Amino acid sequence: MGVKLVELGGAVGLAFTDEKRGKPYFVDFLTPTWRRQLKSGLPRGHIFRRALGAVDSVPRICDVTAGFGGDAVLAVSLGCEVWAIERSPLVARVLRDGVERAMGEDVGVRELFSRLHLREGDAVEVLPHLPVRPDVVYLDSMFDKPKKSAKSPKAIQMLQELLGAPPSSEEEMKLFSMAWDAAVKRVVVKRPLKAKALRPGPTHSYKGQSIRYDVYVKG
Repeated sequence: MGVKLVELGGAVGLAFTDEKRGKPYFVDFLTPTWRRQLKSGLPRGHIFRRALGAVDSVPRICDVTAGFGGDAVLAVSLGCEVWAIERSPLVARVLRDGVERAMGEDVGVRELFSRLHLREGDAVEVLPHLPVRPDVVYLDSMFDKPKKSAKSPKAIQMLQELLGAPPSSEEEMKLFSMAWDAAVKRVVVKRPLKAKALRPGPTHSYKGQSIRYDVYVKG
């Protein structure tokens, strides 16, 4: 495996075993960008907020493919209670370390992150046993940047090496079916902008510059 766990300055992160590939990666929710984000949330018209159905309500969210927690924390910044599931023990440890460091250094962040519940394991096994049934199940299968000439961000490269090839269409559909059964109101699937929908006929699609959110509403 080309990625290893590292500890530096009291933080736990990941690094490529080949040091020429760059510096270690740490989850840090106390950067100026994240501080602004956590303080202000997202505009009402933002596509992520609209996709979650978090414009006029604060749904309970389950992110079944948490990775390094960026989308889960965005949902927390909207006031949502979020369960974040990550199947890689190494990624889960790095994410938990980033959350714990942020909570230990900033009281405001601590109060905000009290709504974030991390779970390690396979989502197919973990999701049915959550203490509450989520209103929204959020699915972000790992994918590369749409432009083949563009290099993936370091965090994505590390996830690719840790988790192997992206899930097959059969695996994605199994996860979608599980998400559909578990969600009270909707399933949200994050996709590359021009990629085929995971399941035909989403109720809504919210498009950004390089990604889109396909929303499947129940009822």
